[in-house]
Amino acid sequence: MTTDSAHRLLDLLWERYAAEVPYARTFVQLSGGRFRNDHVALRSLARPGGGIALFSQSFIRLGWKAAGAYTFPDAHLSAIYLSHPAGLPRIFISELKQEELSPRARELLARLPEDPAPPEDVDALAAWFGSPPPPDEAALLELEKESQYGAWLLAFGRKVNHFTGSVDDVEAWQKRMREAGVPMKADIEGAPGTSLRQTATQAAPLPVLLEGGGSRSWPYAYFEIAQRTPDFDGFLGPQARALFDMTKRGG
Repeated sequence: MTTDSAHRLLDLLWERYAAEVPYARTFVQLSGGRFRNDHVALRSLARPGGGIALFSQSFIRLGWKAAGAYTFPDAHLSAIYLSHPAGLPRIFISELKQEELSPRARELLARLPEDPAPPEDVDALAAWFGSPPPPDEAALLELEKESQYGAWLLAFGRKVNHFTGSVDDVEAWQKRMREAGVPMKADIEGAPGTSLRQTATQAAPLPVLLEGGGSRSWPYAYFEIAQRTPDFDGFLGPQARALFDMTKRGG
């Protein structure tokens, strides 16, 4: 039942994500209706009772196991990934270390409600990975100047950041997606022969409902494409760091 529940959670998260990221649907269509999912990525805020420690709980309960950790000092981020013995997609969870930001940035991030304990019911858990209350537009724009990742959290909260198609030839898929009219990252992270090579679509924008009414378009999520060698299970820090920037406005 645990593996069935894990599959169910991934399916529910995928359905909502793919409905909001049309580039993901294009990849599925070009793949003949099915694809191998390399990993799912989530973003969080490091704080007591939250962040990686909280987000990882539910996945560990469903059979995933901690498999690696990374730090990104210039972006004030740390991350872990979880792997599953049944071969389910990896889970990549990052967190923003707000104690390294300015007092004003921490003040703005304090507007993000504390994360409640994730429910055990799988359908309720999928809904838990959702949007925060509408942010204040001025706060969103001000925080973006110091941390675009922090602004993303104010806009989208616990929503999935991206899914990842596993492919045998990332260059061929980059070309195929471009020919299908999908806006793609200009380059590929990782030289030919590297154990992991990655690229991504541009981030699909979503309207963010604002406190007090109205909305503002904001880069939500991209679809990533990854080519990895069979003997490599983890991630490469510089590549992951570059992909964090795909949710920058105008990036």
